[in-house]
Amino acid sequence: MIVLGLIAGALTTGCWLPQLFKSWRTRSTADFSWLYLAVFGTGITLWMIYGAMKRDLAITVTNTLTLTLTLAVVGLKFWLDFLRPRAMARAEILAGRSSRLSAEPINVRVVTDGTTNVVGPEV
Repeated sequence: MIVLGLIAGALTTGCWLPQLFKSWRTRSTADFSWLYLAVFGTGITLWMIYGAMKRDLAITVTNTLTLTLTLAVVGLKFWLDFLRPRAMARAEILAGRSSRLSAEPINVRVVTDGTTNVVGPEV
């Protein structure tokens, strides 16, 4: 029975690896909501505690691994959603560029005589 539990746990835990690698490669965790990660992480933690209380190796080990991978996704999401944008904004400020100016559109008008006037923010 324990072998069946370990195989089942390995399969469900292993499902997180491709998603974690894809999130790392694309630098996007937008598909994960914070609520989902919080509820899922809480459920996995409770399963881990349950497995420890029942002294069930398969439940304890596989849920510990799943929680570890979930926390890796949480860490990646925190980095991509909060830390990275702040670091990029800081780098822009230090480079002397305001994010407000770089976000303003440049307007291009074609005059009737065929010439083009470019109107944009003054830099």
